[in-house]
Amino acid sequence: MFFTRRRRRELFGYIDQRSGGRVSGWVYDRLRPSDRFEVEICSAGAVIGRARAERPRDDLARAGFGDGRYGFHFDLPDGDFPDETLAARVRGEDFWLLEGASRPSFAEELINSTRRGLPRLEPTLSLRQADARDSEIAAELQSAWRLHVHGRGAQRLGGGGAMWTDIVSRRHRPLLGLLDGGDPRALAQCLVGVQKSAAATGIEQGEEAYRDFLAASPQGRRAAVAPFHDMLASLAQYLGVARVECAEQDYEGETLVATSQRLVAEIEAALGFSIAPPAVFDGLYGIEIGESVLHGRDIQALYLALRAMEASGVARPKICEIGGGFGKAARYALLAGARHYTIVDLPTVAAVQFFALRRAAPEIPVQFRDPSEPSRGAGVDLVLAPEIDDAAVVDSDIIVNCDSFPEMGDAVCRGYFARIGRWAPLLLSVNQEAHRQVGSSGRQSVVGALLPDYGFTRGYRFRSWIRRGYAEELWRAPERRAQARAKAESIDISETF
Repeated sequence: MFFTRRRRRELFGYIDQRSGGRVSGWVYDRLRPSDRFEVEICSAGAVIGRARAERPRDDLARAGFGDGRYGFHFDLPDGDFPDETLAARVRGEDFWLLEGASRPSFAEELINSTRRGLPRLEPTLSLRQADARDSEIAAELQSAWRLHVHGRGAQRLGGGGAMWTDIVSRRHRPLLGLLDGGDPRALAQCLVGVQKSAAATGIEQGEEAYRDFLAASPQGRRAAVAPFHDMLASLAQYLGVARVECAEQDYEGETLVATSQRLVAEIEAALGFSIAPPAVFDGLYGIEIGESVLHGRDIQALYLALRAMEASGVARPKICEIGGGFGKAARYALLAGARHYTIVDLPTVAAVQFFALRRAAPEIPVQFRDPSEPSRGAGVDLVLAPEIDDAAVVDSDIIVNCDSFPEMGDAVCRGYFARIGRWAPLLLSVNQEAHRQVGSSGRQSVVGALLPDYGFTRGYRFRSWIRRGYAEELWRAPERRAQARAKAESIDISETF
């Protein structure tokens, strides 16, 4: 029996253009310069045509690439082939051509490689009107608001330090008026449409992003959701349902070329529950998954919930989140098996959390809780940040914060850091460290620069799996040292709001 050894190759090649109805580039084997190759042109991973790479290229010849006859042109056939889906590979070889400078600009911000092209992304916008159930939940919210928050003056808006004081005081006043009022239908309409208003800015979407999406071209809308698809690909790699790409081994782009729907299905199979959220808001853009709209904040919240569950070291942990967005991490954590979830946040933000959680997860108990009283131990407790003081009772296995400590400023952060050692033995922080100036209110905080002052020791530090520019850190807080520090400094968080 005779065996034929596969010839070793050292392939180089780039796509120089993939726009205007044409794909062009070149491919070259350094070990065998006389060889010519057939290139397969793909869209969303499927072959749509072939071209022979043998056209003369003076630039390649001048650069010392053999005789320079390694170029190809391919005119796209009739059909809809978005530029970002186009890629090229050498037929019969596991080599995808590299991307030249002409790749879509939005691809530069992605974590994963677009070397094999993107799938056909399906951006969409949620459309719903407030209904009778929304009004019922709004009435429950107004009742709870009157009992726990109404009549407490400025505490109803809070502030939050640094950028949040300004955001809340200017953008949440219309919502505050409806919470104080007696018209649940008007409040329901406001909450259902909050993603289209300034009140959601900095929390999830907001008015400007909504208007930009409405005005965008089809390509612009696909560019808007491409980072969400990128997050899904990274989440699949984190969970081990997809292999981590490795440029060193010429293995790039395989996860990103999979459709969003396929990635969601594989992630859901691994987790055992649906990650596509129920419809709560009107005007929220994202990726279309069945009847649902999947936003980047959903994926970030799911990742945070999973990391908190794993980092806690407890099978069914009690989790406390400081700054909880619209409550999405709480919902995912409880779906994943968490025993209880506490959110500490500004009053108006907590009001939106109440509505969103009651609408998305009616089976989960949600209640406002006085921080001086113990938890009832079921569902989600909403604790108002301006009421936090040394008497606050928070019994958790892990504290989590994502994307808000830096924007609070040092004074507010220090107030939390002096206390949370009594609340839980661990703190999971997923935050940026830009340390930028925030108007006239000071600089952003750097979490790792402050925590050691309060007896915290770092357990690990690495880059976030799904978000560029964010550091994930797990900190351990010796309870006795944290208690002593808080008592010595007598910091009152309520005075900073």
